Amino acid sequence: MAGPDLEIRLRRKDAECFMTIKSGRGSRRLEEEIGIPGETFRSLWPLTRGARIAKRRYRIPCDGHLIEMDVYQGAHRGLVTAEVEFESMRQSNAFRPPDWLGREVTGSRSYANQVLARCQRVPLR
Repeated sequence: MAGPDLEIRLRRKDAECFMTIKSGRGSRRLEEEIGIPGETFRSLWPLTRGARIAKRRYRIPCDGHLIEMDVYQGAHRGLVTAEVEFESMRQSNAFRPPDWLGREVTGSRSYANQVLARCQRVPLR
């Protein structure tokens, strides 16, 4: 059953295309990424008009973890976010982020990609 915390995304990473399904909010979310043919991506892409974001993702190793830093483009130019995924809440609580990582925005709806895609502007601090 679809609810307000369910997101379905289309993504293209280089030559590969994906449908990503996310459920939940904040620090605990379910995410499944399913590879789809380019033809399917192209046929579904027009349905996303008015709810798109463009960003470049960088992967940065950090103390045995991987920081995924997103540098936004287009209407969100200037916004940079980062996330680190953990296998458990214990692992998450033990993580000490580097100083350059900035303030925590996990759970802030203003920074959710679903909200950014629809508002087409950088969130106010």
